Amino acid sequence: MLAATIVATSGVAKKQNITLQKALDNHYVSSQVFSNGGHQGNCIDLTLKNISPDSLIVEVEPGRRFNSIDEKNQDILVTQQTFFVLAKNQSATKSIKGFCCQANNHSPSKGAKYDVNKLAETALVLLAQHLNTNTFSNDAAQNAIWAISDKRPTAAISSQNDTLLQGLRNLVATIKNEPIPWYTLIIKTYVFSNGAIQTTPIALRGKLEYSNGKDTYTTLSVVNNKGQEVGKIIKQWTLQGTNHYDLNYPLVGLKTGDYKIELKTDKEILASKEFKI
Repeated sequence: MLAATIVATSGVAKKQNITLQKALDNHYVSSQVFSNGGHQGNCIDLTLKNISPDSLIVEVEPGRRFNSIDEKNQDILVTQQTFFVLAKNQSATKSIKGFCCQANNHSPSKGAKYDVNKLAETALVLLAQHLNTNTFSNDAAQNAIWAISDKRPTAAISSQNDTLLQGLRNLVATIKNEPIPWYTLIIKTYVFSNGAIQTTPIALRGKLEYSNGKDTYTTLSVVNNKGQEVGKIIKQWTLQGTNHYDLNYPLVGLKTGDYKIELKTDKEILASKEFKI
């Protein structure tokens, strides 16, 4: 009886828990990847077939970079861990959450082909792992990715309640080895019918602190990197003491580049803060 039990159980297939990378490296699965349309959110359909002799639990890792077969389309960075539970010879298809990591390329149309590729560079993997365990709006997550993948401003990581994004901005600034920005940029993203994407900064928000030794007339203005005034925010009497301006300055008409917000009298600069768009 014992011998019969041993024979019976020895034929039961094992179940392996494995990353997609290991499954691919060991030829345990075959794969097909297609765009679900668009460049953010659940925009990738991944099909895996188990071709190993065992059952598999396959983890699709946050930080995997799906490579577009058509070079004009964007690669997609996976930002949410997903599991496939596959019996021997079983296939399954799931929508995978991810975001564009090539801002200058086109948003893919539905059915565009991808390959599973491999994990992205370390900086993007670190960011993807953070996005996997925290909830942000699609726009905030997308701008965080572009801040690393395309060297876009970290200040563009913004929302209606910026305090909820401070940790994300801090992480991205640390990864990029840059100061944490004192301001945020409100960005409008346009996706055209041909898939081209355009991002336009529309406003700057932030707090400008200053100290004034006496009541005086001041000008708060925007200055370009040549020292030329390119925008006036306000002219008024400023009372003695320490205070701040809550800025919400429209950026329409300003080109990409380096600027300053300056508060000055006719004799001195009371406060100055640099920003980049």
